[in-house]
Amino acid sequence: MTIAVVPDSGIRRPRPAPSWLIALVVSVLGVGGGALTEHLQGVLDDPWAMWANSVAAWCVPAFAAGAMAVRLPVAVVAGIVTELLLVTSYYVTQSAQGVPHATSTAVGWLVAGVVAGVVFGVAGAWWRTGDARRGTLSVALLAGVLVSEGLVRAVRFPWQGSSGVIMAAAGVVIALLLGRSWRQRAAVLGLLVVIVPLGLLGMELVDRAFAAF
Repeated sequence: MTIAVVPDSGIRRPRPAPSWLIALVVSVLGVGGGALTEHLQGVLDDPWAMWANSVAAWCVPAFAAGAMAVRLPVAVVAGIVTELLLVTSYYVTQSAQGVPHATSTAVGWLVAGVVAGVVFGVAGAWWRTGDARRGTLSVALLAGVLVSEGLVRAVRFPWQGSSGVIMAAAGVVIALLLGRSWRQRAAVLGLLVVIVPLGLLGMELVDRAFAAF
């Protein structure tokens, strides 16, 4: 990881990736991820099939884009563009295959993509900077969205139980992998006690919003 030293402070800060590289990665993750998601929905079997129909899985690319950007304004833009490309590519691929979809649903996911892009783009940048408190919160957000969706799948949809367990476990693994110390990892797991219920509430609100379309 490339770092820079702030003059007279001794603080080592990560350098953002070059703009062209951020743009390339955002394009690949967004366009490729959306098309691949639509394709995999008809290919994968349980317990992996639900990963191709996962809100949480689409939050990961925005986090990665934000981590590359480092600077918050760029991270926000990178996160939003990644999410918008994911949604657009997904529905364009569906249309190309003759699969019908409601315009209102696509618009709803574009709006949700903007929100997710901001939240997880910033989270990725916070994690990359190495600040202990913000880094802990950022990892907890990413892990929390996976654990939350995993619990929803396992509890609300029993036939997706194995998928839900794997997704929740993936959230815990991310918490352990992205934590920079055992103390931070413990703090992340502790934050999940708060973030997961909020995630469950958020998913319930999203479901109700789309049901109203």
